[in-house]
Amino acid sequence: MRSLDFLDGRRRIVRSDTCRGCYMNEHEADLPSAIRPVYDDGELTVRQDAEWAVPGFMILGARAHLATVADLPLPLALRAITIVRAVRAVMRDELGLAAVQMYQEDKHVQPHFHIWMLPLWPDVMREHGINPRIYESSIPSYLKLFRFEDVEPEIVRCADVIRTALPRRLQEDQ
Repeated sequence: MRSLDFLDGRRRIVRSDTCRGCYMNEHEADLPSAIRPVYDDGELTVRQDAEWAVPGFMILGARAHLATVADLPLPLALRAITIVRAVRAVMRDELGLAAVQMYQEDKHVQPHFHIWMLPLWPDVMREHGINPRIYESSIPSYLKLFRFEDVEPEIVRCADVIRTALPRRLQEDQ
């Protein structure tokens, strides 16, 4: 058995072979409302990160067990980058985020392809002297600055903004 921790403090005990992505896809109604998808086309989802309470920290994930970007069928890869581009545009235009770091890791144990889109909130970065450069990064410290209890309304607001604006942005890109 293993535990899955969620940003609101909920902990779920699951079988050791249960991956977080599958659990979230299969138990969506049991998830904190703050991490329900802002986008879901049956193959790809976008939602607030399940563990870190940075408002607007969106994760694009593939529902299928795909470990790397090289494993994505080309049409799915193109759709994924189109969605990431649209989410990023919404983050810039609607949330006023000039800087967002994106991460992708190859994951071969319980694989689900993800792209993390971490907003760098300028006031927090300045106040705490956070350096976002990957080779000098203090991003782990940045992630810990956000407590769910303090930022839940902002997480919900960011998700609502993205949920509302994303379909329009995707339509414009067609």
